[in-house]
Parts: sequence; C-alpha cells; structure tokens
Amino acid sequence: MTQANLVGVSPAGPAPAAESFPWAAMAILVFAHFVVDSLVSMLSPLLPLLREKFQLSLSQAGLLVTTLSLSNAFAQPLTAVVVDRWPRLPWLVVGLGGSAFAMTAIGWAPSYTLVGVAVLFGGCMAGLCHPDMSLRASNLSQRYKGLAVSAFVTGGRLGFSFGPLVAIGVAGTFGMEWLWVYALIAVGAALAVRWGLPDPPAAVQIGAGGPSLLRGLQASLREAGLPLVILTGITFCRAMVNINLMGFLPTLYVERGLGLWQGGTANAILLFFGGLGVMLGGVLADRIGMRTIVVTAQVLSFLSLSAFLASPPGLGMAILAAVGISMYLMMGVGIAYAQEMMPNNRGFASSMMLGVAWGMASFSVYPISKVAEQVGLHSAFWILPGFLVVSFLLSLLLPRKAAPARQASRG
Repeated sequence: MTQANLVGVSPAGPAPAAESFPWAAMAILVFAHFVVDSLVSMLSPLLPLLREKFQLSLSQAGLLVTTLSLSNAFAQPLTAVVVDRWPRLPWLVVGLGGSAFAMTAIGWAPSYTLVGVAVLFGGCMAGLCHPDMSLRASNLSQRYKGLAVSAFVTGGRLGFSFGPLVAIGVAGTFGMEWLWVYALIAVGAALAVRWGLPDPPAAVQIGAGGPSLLRGLQASLREAGLPLVILTGITFCRAMVNINLMGFLPTLYVERGLGLWQGGTANAILLFFGGLGVMLGGVLADRIGMRTIVVTAQVLSFLSLSAFLASPPGLGMAILAAVGISMYLMMGVGIAYAQEMMPNNRGFASSMMLGVAWGMASFSVYPISKVAEQVGLHSAFWILPGFLVVSFLLSLLLPRKAAPARQASRG
C-alpha cells in the first residue's frame, strides 16, 4: 500500500472529479449517530431528578455516570474486533434497538439498582453501534473521507446536545416514565439504516480463524506504534474533561442557584457548539494538517475552560460556546488520524479514540465527585484544566506524519 492509498488518491493521480459526496447515505449515518448519542446523553440532565427520587448522594449519582461511560467505552474495542471481521452483520440495527430500550428505561425503573442495570446495558448497546458507524463513515467516500468522518462525529455531538433537552422536556411535562416515546425515533433510525445505507465493504481477508484475526490486529498495532499511544493519551486527557463536564454541568448550574432548564441548556450549548467544532476541525485539518489542529486544540481548550470556570454563571453560559468548539475541535481529526495509522482495522482504530481513551477517563468521575462533596463541584472542576496542560505536552510529541504512512510508502 502506498501513501497515496492511505489518503484516498490513486497511484495514477487524484481521485476522479466525477466522484460526488454521498449525501443521502451520510444523512442516514449522521441521523443514526445523533439518535445513539442523544440516548446516552439523557442520563446527565436527569441526575437531579434521580437523586431526589432515590435520595442519592453525589457520589452515587457519579457512579451512574461512570457506569454509563465505562460500558459505552469498553464495549467498543471488543465489538470493533468482530465488526472489522464481519462488517455486514446488522450490528448497528441491534445496537440502536438495545440502547433505545435501556436508556429510556431509566425513566420508569423503580429502583436505583435497576437504573444501574439499564445504564450498564444501554452503554454496551451504544458501544456496539460506534465501530459499525465509524467503519461505514470512513468507507462512504475516499475523496471526501475527512468530511465524511467529521460529519459522522458531528451527528453524535448534536445528539449529545439535543438529548438533554428531550429528557428534560419529557420529564418536566409528562414525567420520566414517558421517556420510552423517544424509542420510536430509534426504531425509525434502525429502519433507515437497514433499508437506506449501502452495505459496508467486505472485511480484509487475513486468514481463517480467531488466531489469525488477532495476529492481524497485533500487526496493525505494531505498525501504528508510539504515535497511536500518544494520540490515545491526548484523547484520554481531553475525555476526562469532557466526561466530567457533560456528566455534571446541569448539576453544577443547579448547585449555583439556577434551575434544571438552565443546566440542560448549558449542556446543549456545550455540545451544539462542540458539533460545530468537530466540523471546523475536519475542514481545517485538510488545509493545515492534523497535527496542527491537535496542538492548537489543546491551547484553545485550556484558555476557554479556565475562562468559563472564572466567570459567573450567566457569562459562563456564553463562554461555553467557545469551550464546546475548542474541546471538540480535534475529535473527528483524532479518529481519522488513528484510522490512517491502522488502515486495515479502522473500526478498532476509532474504538481506541472513542472507547479505550474515554473508558479510562471514566474512572476520573467518581474521585472528582468525592472531592466535590467536600469542596463543592465548582471548586473541584478547577482540576480539569490541568489535564489539558498534560494533553498539550503530549501533542508536541506527535510526529508530522503517521508511522504506517511512512512504512507504506516503501511498498
């Protein structure tokens, strides 16, 4: 494989100008990602209501956030292995249905234990969806791969933005028990995937049987080498910030004397502008390079997050737009970068960014919530900019080009 193959250009020259962007298929994939992540995001704004319903401490509420993040994240690398090997099985349809049932069940579950079980299952089902979706996105268009991956990721950010508003709107108007109505949207998305998306490409044949499959994955990981480790470390640091912001932003606003709607709106602002940040990063990366976007994102994130924490709640609501753009600027770029490092295991590469890094970052929620019980959530959040300092230092270690691209160019 030549370096040209990695970026979607044929050895003979650029891709033919006749290739057009697959708008219809992309719209379905964006919608599916929107639905999956909107379901996952419903837990956060409902935490104040769940705390009141079951008399939960802040750390017990944090345990639900941790459970959801861990199950969603660690399911991804496990399911990515089988998705890469058998990409044409209906993983996405199953994941959509399972996550819709489980995540809407938190509204009517009669006990804290059953809410925890629903969150665990819902996270696993959402984790099943992501490798399938990212694999399809990276294969929709060779010429517009960066745009396709960024659009796919943006659908998820918009879902995270919209989900809290749906949860608060339904819970405030009808009661949490009626969240199941949103599952009908997921059924529509599953039908669109089943009948509207082209089949993903067949798996790369690396031999029959599990051992050969694992050897192929091990070889891809060795090819990616240290740059993939560094990129995962950067994503891990940023995920610690994102998970705690998404998990506790509504609670933070309630603690600071504002209402549940203001807290949900804060989450919506963060994630809506996060979606714009993903698209902006994808467009700029094609012009100035992925590494430049990664380094720049660390600096802008640190500055905007520090400004948010130093501001009163009203002004902080406006600054959240800058936090969202900067915190998600490199998200799609990071996935595309990892997939270039592992071109034969693209589902697994995306799971390293969306699964492994975010799963490890989930372990930060419980200790930060315990600190918050002692000093207050706002004071505890001043820990978060420190993670961005570490991610900035790591970003300076990234090479100019991915290691597999250099090795492939010798072939």
